[in-house]
Amino acid sequence: MKKFLIKTAAAILILLVIIAGLSAFDIFVVGGMFKNNYQAAINDKLDRLKSIDGPKIILVGHSNVAFGFDSERLESAMGMPVVNLGLHGSLGNTFHEDMAKVNLGEGDIVVVCHTSFSDDGKIGDYSLALITVDNDPEIAKLIRAEDVPGMIGAYPDYLCNSLFLWATGRGNRDTGSCYSRTAFNEYGDIVRRPSELAVTEDYFKGYTVDVPEITDECMERFNSFCDYVRSHGANVVIAGYPVAFGEYSEFTEEDFREFETKLKAAARCDVISDYSDYFYPYRYFYNTALHLTEEGAKARTDQLISDLKAWKEGR
Repeated sequence: MKKFLIKTAAAILILLVIIAGLSAFDIFVVGGMFKNNYQAAINDKLDRLKSIDGPKIILVGHSNVAFGFDSERLESAMGMPVVNLGLHGSLGNTFHEDMAKVNLGEGDIVVVCHTSFSDDGKIGDYSLALITVDNDPEIAKLIRAEDVPGMIGAYPDYLCNSLFLWATGRGNRDTGSCYSRTAFNEYGDIVRRPSELAVTEDYFKGYTVDVPEITDECMERFNSFCDYVRSHGANVVIAGYPVAFGEYSEFTEEDFREFETKLKAAARCDVISDYSDYFYPYRYFYNTALHLTEEGAKARTDQLISDLKAWKEGR
């Protein structure tokens, strides 16, 4: 038994040494292999956020935000620089909120456009998170301690992919689709929408729109975020997200009105939108039921402008 334990310990030690060696090789030789990936846009978004010292509007949320705004239009109407931090839903609400914390200042307006208020705060896809970090120590600072075990568990897969891309010379390629770093403009908006990824009305026949749930656990965390924002002299508000509404819809305005009422009671910040104002026809949607076409993004931006102006006037 003793010999067996010694052999097992030795095998484990050798395996750890190999993994450590490959990891060091990945970090110091291979480097990031996903620098033109959609997720890599986080670098440009945070660079813009850090470059603006005065009051600014910070758009926070998932890909519905990335695909859902005309920030230049918003900036012109509100007279404030705009940063679109929208990225990917599988990173979770907390990750996106923490992005906004990178540079908060007096007079900032943080506009949160979450599609759910029932999350546990954790990252949903650790493999995606590793691609997002991609060996960048600055981005890695956004990973919280509770997500470290999940990141470690997903690391072997990320390591294998990185080494494969490096060895085959396929790393850091630009796919040219909407899911690439170059699909974003300087504000952080998606501006490249290839026609082959457009959706038709038939897409919505089998799609179910869920009215968001609200949990105490999520709101406790979110309200702590609101307190953090205000402690830096900034403001935080909740705004609507695009909801596909048409002949296949199984929900009503009343369903969202009830959600909105509950959200207003639970959140320690202003909910500035009537969610039914963000009900859009199917033709406004691109690729998925939460991404908008250019026409849809302009309509949503105009609605947010109206909501923000009404909120500022009513303060």
